Amino acid sequence: MTALVIIPTYNERDNITALVDALVALETDVHVRVVDDSSPDGTSDVVATAIADKAGWRGLVTLDTRDGKGGRGGAVRDGLRFGIDAGEYDAFVEMDADFSHDPETIPKGLDMLDDGYDVVIGRRYPDGEIIGWPRSRRIFSAFANTVARAAIEWSISDYTNGYRFYSRDAAAVIVAEPQRNTGYIYLSEMLAVCLAAGMRVGSFPIVFRNRERGESNTNLSELWSAAKGIVGVARWYSGASKRLTTDETDSAD
Repeated sequence: MTALVIIPTYNERDNITALVDALVALETDVHVRVVDDSSPDGTSDVVATAIADKAGWRGLVTLDTRDGKGGRGGAVRDGLRFGIDAGEYDAFVEMDADFSHDPETIPKGLDMLDDGYDVVIGRRYPDGEIIGWPRSRRIFSAFANTVARAAIEWSISDYTNGYRFYSRDAAAVIVAEPQRNTGYIYLSEMLAVCLAAGMRVGSFPIVFRNRERGESNTNLSELWSAAKGIVGVARWYSGASKRLTTDETDSAD
């Protein structure tokens, strides 16, 4: 299984080189696509220089520098679309650039895709571990996920973590559906799209570590907006599920 790891970045020059080094060193067939939103700190320049200078990166690492801060969701979609068009990838991974997600757990997620799941989530809830978050962030994250579970699908325990694995079919479903939300709410929207399409979703527990270098691109205002946006995602999912049920009934008739 050849996988494309998509890393959306904004002001991650302090983290990105070490993360990509760790990814290309894995004993797993992975390529890396860095999608940078024209970071003011020069993240794209750091990656471009490393691609040219590091022998271990050549042929495995590519860079997409987008105009302006278009948001994580759009960056991931562009990465998925790039991988689908390339035609050589069986699986896709999205992860944060700040080592919140351990690269060493990538083989676990890919193995689960190989076992038949369409989407695999590295979950923090209920049995994962979060290290370094303030109490306010923990409370809000737990609240947002509870709302999402109640409104969309209870069996999914972590809607808002951006450590995901997608089969080629799941990636195609995501990019074919119009993007309705920006920011972190799009993480919930992507799952709703896959669930509505009948994709099989699994998960495994992870240790989530708060960043040690650089500044977070997420604030409580954005998280609150995401929580409110879940209602809209749930409304769309309900309608999509009803359409799917109606289509199946009509086919049976």
